[in-house]
Amino acid sequence: MRRWQPGVAGVRYAEALESVLSTLDSFGGTYVAMFLFAMLSGVFPLANSEAALIALALESSYDMPKLVVLAVVVALGQNVTHALMYQSARGLAKAGAKRRAKLEARIARARALGERWQKSELLMITLGATVGIPPQVLVALLAGVIGIRFRTFVLIDVAGRIARFVTIVMVARLV
Repeated sequence: MRRWQPGVAGVRYAEALESVLSTLDSFGGTYVAMFLFAMLSGVFPLANSEAALIALALESSYDMPKLVVLAVVVALGQNVTHALMYQSARGLAKAGAKRRAKLEARIARARALGERWQKSELLMITLGATVGIPPQVLVALLAGVIGIRFRTFVLIDVAGRIARFVTIVMVARLV
């Protein structure tokens, strides 16, 4: 298989990327930057962690162990965001709904939906964490509203996200 060969602009881009990465590496900032970027990408779809990891795997000189660690860092960053969204939805469902009838009706509909999906909720969390369909941030909100155990949600989310991002890095590096 033929590997992509960059033009002049591509070489400059690759050199600039290496320069930024080496500067961040000297302070350990690559991990912090990827963690914060992953937290942002957990709720803002235009900040794409998958694309960032693919770019690092293809264009950086990082070896596979470092890429795997970065993939785990990204997974944990998104897990923090999903846990915050879960807790926010749970708090809203408990406290905010008592004051607003319209919100209480919406939460009741979400709980009814959760009851219909009760046997499939673990599958829904797993699919969101590994495949990304449905989006995991929406799964986190629904899980918080319908009352799925937090520990169960976090364990599936962590394992699924780590598997997802490590797979992405390994496939991108092998291509």
